[in-house]
Amino acid sequence: MTEKTNLQPAQDKKPLVIFAHSDGFDKLYQVSSIALTATVSGRPVAVVLFFWALRAVVRGETDELIFNACSPQASDTAKEKISTSNHPKPSEMLGMARESGRLKLFACSASMQFMDLELEDTRTAVDEVVGLSTILRLSEQAGDIIYI
Repeated sequence: MTEKTNLQPAQDKKPLVIFAHSDGFDKLYQVSSIALTATVSGRPVAVVLFFWALRAVVRGETDELIFNACSPQASDTAKEKISTSNHPKPSEMLGMARESGRLKLFACSASMQFMDLELEDTRTAVDEVVGLSTILRLSEQAGDIIYI
């Protein structure tokens, strides 16, 4: 028995909100690829960066082949596969999504302080530095929310 997939374009263009907390290539790749896919399909996307994900974006470390939750052997295998693939890097995908005009990167102001990031460096890397009241408002406006 096969299921039929509804391929009709979504009429609802409510934003996709992605809460990104972690660094590591695997997590940042997922954030970036989901954000790019959504923007290419015409959907507005807000990526809210917290803690380690914010630190990686501000420091330009999104493409570092770091894997926190796997064995050294698995990490080495993944690094080899990724370094020889022709897939775009997380920084490239975020750049393409931002160029679409449908992606906004938000930095949590408290996370910026916790990660000892300078305000000017953070402002250069994201569209806005915001507090929890703005983050909650983004959540209320979202069509979907993803936590990574």
